[in-house]
Amino acid sequence: MSNRACRKKVQDETTVQNNNINRIKIVLITTIVIISLLVVRLAYIQIYRGNDLRLRAVSQWMKEIPIGIRRGKIYDRNMLPLTNKEKLNYLYIFPEHFTHTQANLDLVSKITGISKIDLENDRLNSSRPVALEIKTTDQELLKRVMLLRGVFPIEYEERYDDRGLAAHVLGYINKIDNFGEKGLEKEFDSILKKNQGYKIKAIVDAQKRMIPGLGYKIIDDFSNEIKYDLVTTLDSRIQNIIEEELYHIDKKGSIIVLDSQSGDVLAMASRPNFDQNHVVNYLNSTNKELFNRAVQMTYPPGSTFKMAVLATALEEGIVDQNETFFCKGYEEIDGIQIKCSSYDKAGHGLISLKDAFSLSCNSVFIQLGKRLGGIKLMQVAERLGFGSATGIELPEEVSGQLPTLDYMKGAGIGNISIGQGTIEVTPLQIAKMTLSIVNNGEDPGIHLVKDIISENGYSTQFVRDYKSTQVLSATTARIIQSMMEKVVDEGTGNKINLDSYGGAAGKTGSAEASVNGNAVNHAWFTGYFPNKNPEYIITILIEDGGSGGSVAAPIFCNIAEKIILGINN
Repeated sequence: MSNRACRKKVQDETTVQNNNINRIKIVLITTIVIISLLVVRLAYIQIYRGNDLRLRAVSQWMKEIPIGIRRGKIYDRNMLPLTNKEKLNYLYIFPEHFTHTQANLDLVSKITGISKIDLENDRLNSSRPVALEIKTTDQELLKRVMLLRGVFPIEYEERYDDRGLAAHVLGYINKIDNFGEKGLEKEFDSILKKNQGYKIKAIVDAQKRMIPGLGYKIIDDFSNEIKYDLVTTLDSRIQNIIEEELYHIDKKGSIIVLDSQSGDVLAMASRPNFDQNHVVNYLNSTNKELFNRAVQMTYPPGSTFKMAVLATALEEGIVDQNETFFCKGYEEIDGIQIKCSSYDKAGHGLISLKDAFSLSCNSVFIQLGKRLGGIKLMQVAERLGFGSATGIELPEEVSGQLPTLDYMKGAGIGNISIGQGTIEVTPLQIAKMTLSIVNNGEDPGIHLVKDIISENGYSTQFVRDYKSTQVLSATTARIIQSMMEKVVDEGTGNKINLDSYGGAAGKTGSAEASVNGNAVNHAWFTGYFPNKNPEYIITILIEDGGSGGSVAAPIFCNIAEKIILGINN
């Protein structure tokens, strides 16, 4: 082979070799670029989009259940819960996912105790999730129901329990919209709902059925916001005592217990009671179960109003505490005869002011009323809180009614002087008058809320918008205190025997009224104990109870003894 041919061959081989090297480089570079792009894409997915994609993936197997808005808890003064005391198990059913077969309805009926007809025609005929309490402990039934579409067994805090302790004070909520409808629930609705929204997410399969064993988790809509609870002035132990007392009496009425120094409401009960979980049952009732009789209903005060008459007479200086009167068993004004309790015995005869108060002599107090006149009497009555709301933190409180001056120009002054006629008061107003007398004429106000606290227990420094006022002179108040002691020691309240506990003082009342066209006598007692350095004020009203001395005074004694024995134990 010639040299030229050899050179040609070598050149060709070199060219092939270079071409192969170039191809390898291209493949290698392409591979590196592709791998780099894949790494960048993977990093983008894993790091930049990772959380978003994870949430999307999770959303494919989680069902969001909008439970609604929780509410802050309500506590008594010792931080014992008055709401949210127990957890119950519920079936949360989404009607749009639930299959309405007879077998499914039968299963839900067995678990909840609700008839199939009621479930189909009412409970599950809704566009909203429906919560039904689980009434069975049969685990086999509970396992079966978890396999149904749109049905989720969930543990949930019940707002109210079956006991209904302090139901009229707490009030109740509209469960559909979570609005406070009455009581503290209404007054502090915005506080109790603030930042309380939350949802539950359940782990489900493709058929929207909860996966057994994986359960659910709570999703807090306001996890970074502060939630609030309400601390009341109530004492659960004393609240229990007065509610038990009303239960055994089995009469309509109310009882209030105040801290005699601060004006804090330690207990307040009204009867008949109601079930806060089934308010609809009472909406058309004629028994007024939903009414808080302590603040929402008014009554003639009867002889308890003689405290106001006596206070006015002493303040105006028209009577001396040692003065003597004559009772002939009745008083006649403008031809109208108003009887005294001593009428059948031809009157009390000569009687001192102190005895007239302790024996509740109508004649003497009508004489005082005539001396005073309506204007002066109403001025002091208003200072003592009659005719206006006390300002307690209950939105349904009413103001009561004072008589017009025209009414008192004739025989009306006689009726008003013994707490009859057109005067109407609430039991809380009688308690407030007693509070002012116990505090030597100073009115510290009536209080039901002690504090608003954050969920971690820190106080928000809740401030009561009330300033104490002097409504009577200290001298007048002390004279009335001594006469109230005489009522219990020797007068109409002598069924009270607390001598071994420091004694007690008070005033009875029996108020004539008309209910549904029938004449009735409401029984009143308001008083305090012990005599020196009083700690508690108790005001009692029993509708159609009869005599205050025979009915209401013994109730006062029972409650006081239980409070004292509870403290000593």
